[in-house]
Amino acid sequence: MNIKSTPNTRLRTKLQRISTIISGVYARSTPVGSIAYLQIKDLMTSSIGTAATRVEPPQKITSYLLRKGDLLFAGKGTTHLCKVFDSDIQAIPSTTLFAIRPHLDIITPEYLCWYLNHPNVIATIKTTQVGTGTPMIHKSTLENLEIIIPSKEIQNHIVALANLQQREDKIIKEIAKKKMQITNQILLNILNK
Repeated sequence: MNIKSTPNTRLRTKLQRISTIISGVYARSTPVGSIAYLQIKDLMTSSIGTAATRVEPPQKITSYLLRKGDLLFAGKGTTHLCKVFDSDIQAIPSTTLFAIRPHLDIITPEYLCWYLNHPNVIATIKTTQVGTGTPMIHKSTLENLEIIIPSKEIQNHIVALANLQQREDKIIKEIAKKKMQITNQILLNILNK
């Protein structure tokens, strides 16, 4: 692929030109299955796949097996969450997920994940979803989604800043929780005097 970006350029291209998008597969769960069967709920945990449903390998498993650096994108429902798969376990995506395998010479998985989780991108995606009960996104919607690709250096800076922002949010929530605990204890002490 001949897509190059310099520090001063921002390329725009369709997701299908910079990645391979794989639809999830249907498999029956079994308690003794040897492979993790990832679903949307697994994206909401801190460690993907540790509590996932287990399945026996489908017939053509090699085309569905996830690799480190693949993105898992929730294609059904109202939570369009994207997460980088960074686990050593053998896993496949369920039909509720798309696996996106970025072309690493062009874009980093972390930047693409940040981009796909951006509120403006999610809003764009939501305008194209179909269905009323459980809305879904067609694979063609993802394939044709326009992606802005800055240089790798800028991609890394964006990801670093986004990680710092997440840490800040977590710390602020922890501080608010501690303040509430202290205030509640002070009020309880006043009542007990």
